[in-house]
Amino acid sequence: MYDHKSKALSRIYWQYKNSPKLVEWITSLPDIAQSSIEDQIDKISNILDIDKAEGEQLDICGRIAGFAERPLIRTDFISIFAYNGTGGAQPYNIAPYKSPGEQIKIAPVSDFMYRILIKSKIQKNNSIATIDDVKNAVDYIFNVNSAIIDGQDMTMKTTWIDKQIAANIRVLIEMFDLIPRPQGVKAHLVRVNHHPFAYKGTYDAQPYGVGAYV
Repeated sequence: MYDHKSKALSRIYWQYKNSPKLVEWITSLPDIAQSSIEDQIDKISNILDIDKAEGEQLDICGRIAGFAERPLIRTDFISIFAYNGTGGAQPYNIAPYKSPGEQIKIAPVSDFMYRILIKSKIQKNNSIATIDDVKNAVDYIFNVNSAIIDGQDMTMKTTWIDKQIAANIRVLIEMFDLIPRPQGVKAHLVRVNHHPFAYKGTYDAQPYGVGAYV
């Protein structure tokens, strides 16, 4: 926190430094500014911290970014009972087990997914989609170190290899077009990822001997 009181005292002319009433008045002003302005700004900043906000607070962040309400997604894309390491996988008795004949339900995206969508919306609202803009957006949205390759044929390739992409995040990329791009440019996503060995119906699941056990 900035020490406004010391700064204010340093601005008093030498001939007035021994005037107790003036010094008392000068030192009271920073306290007023701190409580009436800075503390309130800090509260607003904390409320609008996308990485910390949850529930209703995150909904407020979404409305500011341009979402009228939380987007909907298939529930089996949010969490499923699958092997540890599969995107969205949760343990037995926590994630739902979907029987082959069970109808798929639709639900609002989770806080974790909504943060990614909000970050994407912010980047799209403030980007002209240059190569640097796309890289900054990808790094910010997915917390990765990416490389953007201009194909010189109205295509771009976005690659990152420092971490795997969870299957439920790949769902968001494909369903919600997260990465900003120039008008008329088709974005190609180069993915370095294991296709999981999981139950049939899990996003990107592959059979035994083909899918990776992670």
